[in-house]
Amino acid sequence: MKILITPNKLSTVVIVGRTNVGKSFLFNRLTESGKALVSEIEHTTRDYNTGKVNWRTKTFTLIDTGGVNIDNLKKSIQSLLPGKKVKSLDQVDLIEKEIIEQTKLALAKADLLLMVVDGKAGLNFEDKELALVLKKLGKPVFLIVNKIDRLKLHHQVNEFFKLGLGKPFPVSAANGSGTGDMLDELIKKIKGQKGRPKKEAGEKPVRIAIIGKPNVGKSSLINKVLGEKRVIVSPMPQTTREPQDTAISYQDKKIILIDTAGLKKQAKIAPGLDSLASRRTLGVLKRASVILFVTDASQPISKQDAALVGLMKDAGAGIILVANKWDLIPGKTDKSDNLVRSYYQRAFPFLSFAPIIFTSALTGRNVEKILDLALAVNREREKEVSDEDLKTVLKTVIKRQYPAPAEGE
Repeated sequence: MKILITPNKLSTVVIVGRTNVGKSFLFNRLTESGKALVSEIEHTTRDYNTGKVNWRTKTFTLIDTGGVNIDNLKKSIQSLLPGKKVKSLDQVDLIEKEIIEQTKLALAKADLLLMVVDGKAGLNFEDKELALVLKKLGKPVFLIVNKIDRLKLHHQVNEFFKLGLGKPFPVSAANGSGTGDMLDELIKKIKGQKGRPKKEAGEKPVRIAIIGKPNVGKSSLINKVLGEKRVIVSPMPQTTREPQDTAISYQDKKIILIDTAGLKKQAKIAPGLDSLASRRTLGVLKRASVILFVTDASQPISKQDAALVGLMKDAGAGIILVANKWDLIPGKTDKSDNLVRSYYQRAFPFLSFAPIIFTSALTGRNVEKILDLALAVNREREKEVSDEDLKTVLKTVIKRQYPAPAEGE
């Protein structure tokens, strides 16, 4: 199965900084999107977000990274330096460790770095430590002093000269002030693509959305298909918060894989991040060509699964039932596939048309068949049906269930 992750032909600019300095707010401002969730809660951004920035004569790719413990991030960044041996990370929770690895991947791709600091909070030790290690990467670094929302705060920028990263750029991600001046200087430093990117001619990409309850293995499946750790995987539910788009090429087809936050029961959705994540996941259904509905094959079908299917069947996309974690089913026999298939068909009678595939993200079972099946489903979805064929189908339906006569006849 030959999968090519679509190469980025644009210069890559990466936003980095400690927690809660406004990195995601700045990302949304510069990309003119609301793609990154914004919250004061630590680790809101987990997988890195990517977007395009068009400014004056150039277009470039912007990556937003999560905020993490600076000591551990330093060790991870130092491992990118040639000939540098680094001890293992300190004891950190699994989520932070994964965020650090995602940040490391992003930094390796970077042509230029935007180090974001909090102008209201002022210069602190963590900023100094991060600046030191970023300079060692040998990549151009722009120092962005965020949260300078009013003119009277501009005097607070001066102390950041101590970081040795050159002239700081005072900006406000909240109201946009200062971002234009910063972008004017940034585009002088990168190659970029001149002008706005032209829309590529040809077929539209097939958008494959991965939907399901929390912790059924959606992100693990994505990573197994791609062969790289693109999204964070953890035994903790709700590890993925923001829909993550990954563009790939497979069988000469452009495909966009969309990993989503696991949808909780309505009663368990807390206000704030959970609610935002759920709304964004539901929004993905509207732009999907094919939906992979991922379930945990080792667990019974729940009312929540049935409710999710109810939402999906009205989305107008092709649907594939993916029974994941097949490796966890004990005492499997040659008949297990058929038994589970019958169970799913009884549980979802209104999805009798949808194919079922049994997978294991852990062992790789049937993972290589997912994209082939998704493309086949999309072909059927786009197939045009002639008037004659429709008439034939309608006659067959009427014969099976002749309409009841109207009252009074």
